[in-house]
Amino acid sequence: MMDGWLARQRGKDWADQSLGQGLERVVWREIKGAVVYRLEQAGQTAGGRGVITQKHVVAWQGEPQEFGHRVQAEARRRGLASAQDVFVVADGSVWIWKVQQDRFRQAKGVLDFYHASEHLWAVARSLHPTDEAAARAWVEPLLSQLRHGQESGVLQTLEDLPAWCASQHRAVPPEAQKESDYFQNHRAHVHYEAMAALGCPIGSGAMESFCSQLQGRFKRCGQFWSPEGLSDLLALEIARRNFDWDALWSQN
Repeated sequence: MMDGWLARQRGKDWADQSLGQGLERVVWREIKGAVVYRLEQAGQTAGGRGVITQKHVVAWQGEPQEFGHRVQAEARRRGLASAQDVFVVADGSVWIWKVQQDRFRQAKGVLDFYHASEHLWAVARSLHPTDEAAARAWVEPLLSQLRHGQESGVLQTLEDLPAWCASQHRAVPPEAQKESDYFQNHRAHVHYEAMAALGCPIGSGAMESFCSQLQGRFKRCGQFWSPEGLSDLLALEIARRNFDWDALWSQN
């Protein structure tokens, strides 16, 4: 699983005390992250909540190419070479799927179902901007189809939007066209029933949790990092989470 979040960092004018316009005192930079685990390490609590007994993580502030290299290295360290199946679960960020093609080309990709549902809802509300009940009536059958192995029907419905809109004597809303293109770009990543049958999660909750935990540590009120300071502390945090802490301080 892969995703990213934004951290506050000190800009080039951080120490400038003047009142001039256009100063860059604060900049936002993306921290890319990944969660790596084997499917047999995933399960559920008695209450039905998903849990992973052992997972390993990657976090990096920098270019996607180097991030992809680090994720692949961690996956290899955790048994990638012996895996019968490899899955990548993520939202629709373009850089993530470029990393998948670059470093995990053999993997089966899965677009996080929650994000997919948000994009279908965006289509529904663009088609019925003033009628929430009509939007719900349009989208709910499609969400059910998408989840239960009928994704081809959903994609066909989106492809047929120009004809449907023409029958209503209206143009396709720009938002609906944009979201239709989004699903066409991810048509290989929406086979939810088939992926679930293989044991693959269809949601990236573990990744969302990891991002939230890092933000709780590195995005507190009043925290404005230097790139070096954030990089150093992030490395220590990842070493601790990956059970590499003792090796980090080994004198061997």
